[in-house]
Amino acid sequence: MAAARVEVQDLFDAYLWIGVGVAAIVYGAVAFALLRYRRKPGREPSRKSEAMRTELTYAGVLVLIIAGLVTATFTVEDRVDAVSGDPALRVDVTAFQWGWTWRYPDGLTVTGNSENPPTFAVPADRTIQFTLTSRDVIHAFWVPEQRFKRDAFPDRTTTFDLDFGDTGMNGGVCAEFCGLRHAQMSFNVLALSEPDFRSWLADRGARP
Repeated sequence: MAAARVEVQDLFDAYLWIGVGVAAIVYGAVAFALLRYRRKPGREPSRKSEAMRTELTYAGVLVLIIAGLVTATFTVEDRVDAVSGDPALRVDVTAFQWGWTWRYPDGLTVTGNSENPPTFAVPADRTIQFTLTSRDVIHAFWVPEQRFKRDAFPDRTTTFDLDFGDTGMNGGVCAEFCGLRHAQMSFNVLALSEPDFRSWLADRGARP
């Protein structure tokens, strides 16, 4: 599965360039009409006239563009929402006011709060499957660098996959207002090579 950030970035680029193209055509047509048909001494400005074929063609092109963007959006959402049957790692994530707890399969638990934001580790370039829930109110698991956000609800679990790509640090925050310390409810995800990830687990007393 391609990384979510790649899927979403490609879709965003499509929206951007189509928007730029449509804007250029519209502003160009308006500028042409203002200059070409403006009122001059001895000539009255042009008046409204019917051009059904042109108008229908324009409307048809807009419908095709919209249909294409809607189709592309739902296709990308389906791919991003798909979960693997054999991920490299499964992690349970619990959000709470105002912090996060990650539970790894071997029993390791890492928790942090607004005063001491947690740092979690995952293997780089691997599919990580998360099961997300909330202990109290609605929160949101947002990793801006990965172009990914998913809400965390109390009494409900949500499963999703992420691939953090190359080694390095990814910052994350809660993106759903959840109380007075919402702005400080952050976390870090450290993507490590396989040997470094095993060492990270071992250093915390977990089975590598």
